[in-house]
Amino acid sequence: MLKRNFAKVLAVVMILSTMLIGLTSCGKSAETQAQKEIEIKFPSFWVAKDSKAKVMSELINQFNEQNKGKIKVVVEEIADYDAYEDKMKSNIAAGTMPDVFIFKTGAMAEPYYKSGKLMDLTQYYNDGWKNDFLPGVLDSVTYNGQMLAVPYEYGVAPALYNKKLLAEAGYDHFPKTYTEFFDMCEKMKAKNIVPAAQMTGANAWTSMLWYSQLVVAIGGPDVYKNGLDDPAFLEAAKMMQKLFKYTTGDAVGATAAVTAGHFLNERVAILLNGPWFIGRIKNEGINNMYDNVEVAPAPLYEGGKGSEGGYIGFVQSNIGAAKQTDKNKEKAVVEFLKYLTKPENVEKLSVDSGSLFVVKTNLKPKDGKVERLQGEMIEQMNKAPYLVPHFQLMVSPSVGTEFPQALSSLVLGEKTPEQFIEALKAADKK
Repeated sequence: MLKRNFAKVLAVVMILSTMLIGLTSCGKSAETQAQKEIEIKFPSFWVAKDSKAKVMSELINQFNEQNKGKIKVVVEEIADYDAYEDKMKSNIAAGTMPDVFIFKTGAMAEPYYKSGKLMDLTQYYNDGWKNDFLPGVLDSVTYNGQMLAVPYEYGVAPALYNKKLLAEAGYDHFPKTYTEFFDMCEKMKAKNIVPAAQMTGANAWTSMLWYSQLVVAIGGPDVYKNGLDDPAFLEAAKMMQKLFKYTTGDAVGATAAVTAGHFLNERVAILLNGPWFIGRIKNEGINNMYDNVEVAPAPLYEGGKGSEGGYIGFVQSNIGAAKQTDKNKEKAVVEFLKYLTKPENVEKLSVDSGSLFVVKTNLKPKDGKVERLQGEMIEQMNKAPYLVPHFQLMVSPSVGTEFPQALSSLVLGEKTPEQFIEALKAADKK
């Protein structure tokens, strides 16, 4: 009888021991899982020669160090902007977005907003985060009542010009009107100086900015309300034909890398580009180029509806985040996004790169911290009678995609200006 009872007690003890070991094991497993580092994948083009690359890398390394063992941001470097955009488009089409990524604004952002794959950041903005941003900019990332991205870099696109090359043609200032501008182009041509960089390759960025300036200078700041039927678009196309008479021989098919190379190596005198390019002028421009570069608004179109000093200005890039099923990972992603938008971190990025951002900082145009060319852009932007986004942001993605090809045909004489506009309209109907 005693043996039988002892056997029963022993069995119970063994069962309890097994359960305890199991519970301990589960506890360790849960603890291990809780402590597992959350990895955030971030494909980025703010790398390599991008003016923000150095400080962005420092900030991400600092974030990883501060969150060691908890959160780790892993950057996939994609230095080519067009390759990056193609990759993001493929991702959105496949419905597989990275944890954090960069994408364009305006009409180019619509496929991302419509995808249903972006994290809704509304609750986080409403916790006080939105107070870090300039007034009104969060409207640009609001879709169907949800705030679906972080507006980040702000762009303006004035004329960057090499005053040394202008001086060789007899000019001590940038032309105020297009009449004066084309007179200067003729004088430069006589001196074997190429006036301005143009391009039709990739997204035709530099030339698209010229076209944007012309459309608004001719049709006024409200020109896009009338659509492509507004005569300003046709007149601007005729002006683009003229501009391409004063550019490099490789402009048709050239990419942004080509136009940048021409300017940085003093093969052209003028480049339309933004504050993000300042770092490259400082680091890559030959013959102490930085000391000879100045900033000016694009010329006034005489008889047009635009105003002197008008500027092209726009939110240049958004940061998006993929919708997460794991709440802990969602919070980790938001923590990283908030870190990137901390005013002190944005200030570091701005001072080092010359870029402008939509996050509030204490930087002022002449406070000794702001880079010279950046300060000039801010001053001109503040004085501008209007700030209008560029053409690609104001038209449908299909029109923006058609623009480079149509422009190539226009400047090669394969299409008339009228046919150029018809090609854009046809793309808009697809």
